[in-house]
Amino acid sequence: MSEYLSNIELFFTEPRNIGNTYIVIDGSDAKHIQKVMRHKIGDKIFVTDGKGRIYKGKIEKIKNGSLKINKIDIIEYSEKYKNITICIPNLRKSNRLEFAIEKATELGITNFIIFNSKRTISKKVKIDRLNKIVLSAMKQSLNCYLPKITFQNSLSFLKDTNSGIVLFDQANKSMFNSSSLNTNKNYFLLFGPEGGFEKGEIPENIIISNFNLAPNRLRTETAVVCVVSKLST
Repeated sequence: MSEYLSNIELFFTEPRNIGNTYIVIDGSDAKHIQKVMRHKIGDKIFVTDGKGRIYKGKIEKIKNGSLKINKIDIIEYSEKYKNITICIPNLRKSNRLEFAIEKATELGITNFIIFNSKRTISKKVKIDRLNKIVLSAMKQSLNCYLPKITFQNSLSFLKDTNSGIVLFDQANKSMFNSSSLNTNKNYFLLFGPEGGFEKGEIPENIIISNFNLAPNRLRTETAVVCVVSKLST
């Protein structure tokens, strides 16, 4: 693919809309292509299925708010951080949770768990809104893996995983960097709520690695961005 991808506009369609030779785009992205970007029949555009592929295609038909795209080329990408799951507490202010997930998505993270703990304020997590945020962040950053977001009502999910668990604790003297993790192993990166975890709240008999991030105390959303930034250095 000859185009320099930083100069493209990336659109999304569900994998079921992608055939052997054609792609169908409908919904909000179809409207954006027509009404905002003013694309017409014959224009070339780029589309992702959120599964690691970016397609180059040419608009062949526009009808009833839907576009038919003739596939020209395809490029496949590996999922850089498929072994990493970011575990974020249900933060008191929703905009901070949204910020953390949006920025981590832009930096390539594709798996998130939002959890309640004893010191989180019990409130509904708006998964639908978060899914829209990560979809937009994926397209804006020209990533092509649509993140998965799940919710857990406690920390019991830590007992049922074979992943390594990494807890970020300002009191620990070991500083985190990209070499702290084994690239061949899966990890849950665990961030505490405001006020931290209560004693005994984290399930017993699980092995946890502890790391510090900075000499000063960071808000949870800042810590998430800091960790993901360190992963790529």
